[in-house]
Amino acid sequence: MKVNITARHIDLTPALKEYAEKKLMKAKKYVRKITSAHIILNVEKNRKIAEIVLHADGQDVSAKSVSGDMYGAIDLVMDKIIKQLRRHRNRVKNHRRILPYSVVADLAWEEMQGLDQGVSPLITESREVEIAEQSVPDAVKYLRDRDLSFWVFANEETGNLSIVYKKEGGSYGMITIKEKEEAEN
Repeated sequence: MKVNITARHIDLTPALKEYAEKKLMKAKKYVRKITSAHIILNVEKNRKIAEIVLHADGQDVSAKSVSGDMYGAIDLVMDKIIKQLRRHRNRVKNHRRILPYSVVADLAWEEMQGLDQGVSPLITESREVEIAEQSVPDAVKYLRDRDLSFWVFANEETGNLSIVYKKEGGSYGMITIKEKEEAEN
């Protein structure tokens, strides 16, 4: 990540620079990759102005705030940036929900019932679904709330395809699918 800090009419102290960069790192929680960030700190009479232009995940986010204190202005502008990033992330997540995976679980259950009865395993239906990107705790919560036997999701932390499933005794297991190159290393 490339961070550029511009100070206008103010001396940029190492403490102020470190504080601004530390606050900027909190934005990483809401995006996959921050390409670049430009922080502009300005003083006009008694007004301390902080402005941030952030390039992350193919989107540009900018915010500006005014305060009587430069540290306060940085806090306010970061709150605005995080609010915008959170809103964008929620829009993307809500847009991805197309087909519940309970359909996949039902199909797998029907196939298992057919195997128990001695019927040859013939696939009678096939569907395409989009994989939701979730954290492991969120995936387990989704599995538990909907009383499913397994749940397929893209792990937010690793980006790999993962499956959480119920085990006997009430515990849960997880299978992570790695790409061939990762598995060989």
